[in-house]
Amino acid sequence: MTDLYRDEPPAAAGKGKLIVTVILVLLLAAAIISWLWVNQHAAKPQLLEAPQVEQVTEPELPAQPSAESEVVPLDVAPTVELEVVEEQPALPELGNSTAAVLQQLQQAEQDITPLTSDQLIRDAVVFIDNLRNGVVVRDKAPIEGPRNAFRVLEQNDKIYIDPRSYDRYNTLVDWFVSLDTDVMISLLNSYRPLIEAALAEIGYPDTTAEQVLLDAIEVLNATPAVGTVVELTDNSVMYRFADPALESLPAAQKQMLRLGPDNIRRVKLKLAALEAAIAP
Repeated sequence: MTDLYRDEPPAAAGKGKLIVTVILVLLLAAAIISWLWVNQHAAKPQLLEAPQVEQVTEPELPAQPSAESEVVPLDVAPTVELEVVEEQPALPELGNSTAAVLQQLQQAEQDITPLTSDQLIRDAVVFIDNLRNGVVVRDKAPIEGPRNAFRVLEQNDKIYIDPRSYDRYNTLVDWFVSLDTDVMISLLNSYRPLIEAALAEIGYPDTTAEQVLLDAIEVLNATPAVGTVVELTDNSVMYRFADPALESLPAAQKQMLRLGPDNIRRVKLKLAALEAAIAP
């Protein structure tokens, strides 16, 4: 075959092809470098600085247990009820206790007018101890006795107690039955150490105040019932009961007889209330 378009000799043609090839390689390399350069700068985005936003910290809420979670009971300490113990004031000495007792009686709205002793606990203990032995010792009585004189009636050569003599005890009996039983028991409990000290002084260190009171109440309640008209005898020294049975009674019961039937009944009712309050 012959070339129709061959213008150069064969040596020149080979050299021309080599130059063209080199140019194409250089152009291709430049194109690749140019593409990489453009894509490298185009791929890098411009970074914008975000505006500053103030952060608000919300309170942290406790986690809510899920429906399936197990509820563990808390150990709750049991409620302990504390007993309030009222502190009792210190007791005075026995010899200086009268003012305190009288003050406590007044605070409890009890009438202290008949009380005349300046050694109230000592005299009361001695007086009640004598009563339980059937004896009446007037100078140890903690209360003031009647001021009116004892009166008698003479009829048909006989002597009787004048019923008006019973009235002289009315004020004293009114006072005694008006005493609040609960207040008396409260005093007994408050001043028990002093009462027991007074009992020890007269030889009863092992005897309780309740026992002394109950013994005295028993003696007084054993006083027999008599009518309004009570005959007496006069031996020029003192009046005596004409009835030997009455005259043989203990002095404490004979003193009860001088109160008169109505006052005796009232006193015995009060004694029964006291007995019920202190009896075991």
